[in-house]
Amino acid sequence: MRQRRKTKQPAVRGRLLLIAAAALLLIATVVLLISIPAGQRAKAQQKAVEEGVAYLELLEAKDPGLVDQVLKERREAELAAQKEELLRQLNAGELDVWSLFEDYALLGDSRAVGFSYYGFLEDSRVFAGSGDTIRKVTEHIDALKALNPSYIFLCYGINDVSIGFWSTPEEYAAEMMEVVSELNRELPDATVVISSILPATDPAFNLSEKWREIPQYSAAVESSCQEFGVVFVNNDQTAKEHMDLYGPDGIHLQTTFYPYWASNLIAAALNAGAAEE
Repeated sequence: MRQRRKTKQPAVRGRLLLIAAAALLLIATVVLLISIPAGQRAKAQQKAVEEGVAYLELLEAKDPGLVDQVLKERREAELAAQKEELLRQLNAGELDVWSLFEDYALLGDSRAVGFSYYGFLEDSRVFAGSGDTIRKVTEHIDALKALNPSYIFLCYGINDVSIGFWSTPEEYAAEMMEVVSELNRELPDATVVISSILPATDPAFNLSEKWREIPQYSAAVESSCQEFGVVFVNNDQTAKEHMDLYGPDGIHLQTTFYPYWASNLIAAALNAGAAEE
């Protein structure tokens, strides 16, 4: 199990932010410094870092949250420049997928709980529970606003299909779009990424025949996402290829399934970012 990161005191955290900012500013000035004669480069580099740190200290004095925002914007710019290479490495198996989950929140049901339960993702960024449906999302709005993530992954469906709130797949998809609209209103800078509903398999249907309808519900959500420009992740092929990684109940997932699911989610997020540029 991976070790959790402990929460730091505000003063220490602020100093660490400034140190991290200085490092980012140093990287950002490397290209410019190449054109400066070697004899002047050290002084120019030191001046650039000092000016950057002074600027961030000024921001922190006015509003500590501004430092977070500056670092967030710099990180997003850095990732945007790297997306194509990251996708290549991810698809080639050269990259640890979990290293790409840095500025996100993941919401879902008992299947999604596994992301944090097995130590892959931080508890503080996974909002999931047994029996949860998309109607639970609104309860997490305040916590999401506090995190201010760049990506929000929605991984629901197993309970939604069987619980009976929605008479048809189309009704479910329509409410899903309402949930996305609320997230867009409350967190306008975040990209919502919807995971397809992972199918069930025997013996799950002994508990609910409704789970045979998962493909129809998932397809309805995908169609609505296409209509409204929402990022949708189709996991059907992944589930088909790795049915052996399901649990004995035919619903829940073994530990080794999660990296495959995560790769689909993060690849969709990266592709979405690339499409926006």
